[in-house]
Amino acid sequence: MSQSQPSIYRRRAWTSPRSGLFSSLLLGLWGGVTSAAEPPTARPAVTLFVVGAPEARASVQAWARQGTPDIPVTLRLAELPASTSRPGGEAPLLETERHLQEARRHYINAEFADCLQQVGDEGVLPRTLSQGHREAAARWLLWRVACQVGLRREETALQVASELGVLGLELPADIGVLPPEVGRVLVTGAEQGAARGRTTLRITSDSSPARISLDGRPGVCMAPCSMDVLEGRHVVRVDAEGRQFAVQVVSARGPELAVAFTTHPATPELAAGQWAAHYGASSANLDSAGSLSLLSTALRAPRLVLLTAEAEREGYRLRGALALQGRAAARTERQGEQKALHGMTEGVLRDLLVQGQVVEPAPALYQRRDFWIAVGVAAVIAGATTTALLWRQPVRTEVGF
Repeated sequence: MSQSQPSIYRRRAWTSPRSGLFSSLLLGLWGGVTSAAEPPTARPAVTLFVVGAPEARASVQAWARQGTPDIPVTLRLAELPASTSRPGGEAPLLETERHLQEARRHYINAEFADCLQQVGDEGVLPRTLSQGHREAAARWLLWRVACQVGLRREETALQVASELGVLGLELPADIGVLPPEVGRVLVTGAEQGAARGRTTLRITSDSSPARISLDGRPGVCMAPCSMDVLEGRHVVRVDAEGRQFAVQVVSARGPELAVAFTTHPATPELAAGQWAAHYGASSANLDSAGSLSLLSTALRAPRLVLLTAEAEREGYRLRGALALQGRAAARTERQGEQKALHGMTEGVLRDLLVQGQVVEPAPALYQRRDFWIAVGVAAVIAGATTTALLWRQPVRTEVGF
């Protein structure tokens, strides 16, 4: 006869209703943080131009190429573009020289009409003088006189020769190969031009400071200015940093003549040439207002940071300047050992961008939103952990037979 045995006790743990609650709470919190996060804003673009000691310059450039994860900007490393200080270069002068050689050849062959045709362009003289080539201008007038004398037009030749005196040009060496009658006309005409009355030119410009050149002589005054000239044709040129040069051919008559210039903004290539000519060879004024304005144009940089690295006995001195829309906005400098150069660079860059209000200064830890989010999440996790440890799960006992 079999006797039934009671079954073993079976203990079943209840699932805590709060564990699911805590999981849902944590997921909800993280979801709320994600949804509340602000969309990423565009990082401002900043152009970096580095000059100075070659070793330090190369090191700073290498650091910049790696990016700036701790500074919220897009950094563009720039090099100075190919420059043009005087548009057209030497090509016009070479073309003028070719015409002069042809005129001389025709004159020697007694082909005086062909000779005059080679030097008959009225625009060559002002263009040559505006580029500062006074000797070439004098030779151009000399061969025009020679061709006119060969054609028996002595009165016209005297008028041409008078421009030598008006412009203050010396007789070129080519006079030695010409016959005496040509030399006589040249000297007489030049003396007549030098004996003319005088006119006062009153020169103004829309850009300042502006350097004035007269008849190929550079820097005779800074506009606005006045100068006395002999009556007759003159070539006036104005040059200003960040502007294209302008030229006027004026006919001086009477007691005075007003000459007003309107200039246009320089091209990046021209601005690069002006910067190289005025600032590139010296570190004294690299961070001056004029230098920063030209660099901003040359590099097409609305936001420009110029870093100058100077070698010292025990490291480097790093000077920085920030230009916004071509205007100086901030300056700073730091000094340190070579091994700290990258840290110095980041510090200078951050200081400049904060001073110029390109980026916001880094907030204190307690002011950061992420800090309080982390604190809140940590508090929830701590509370959930404590509750889980202290919670006593109820036990249900079942007895079976």
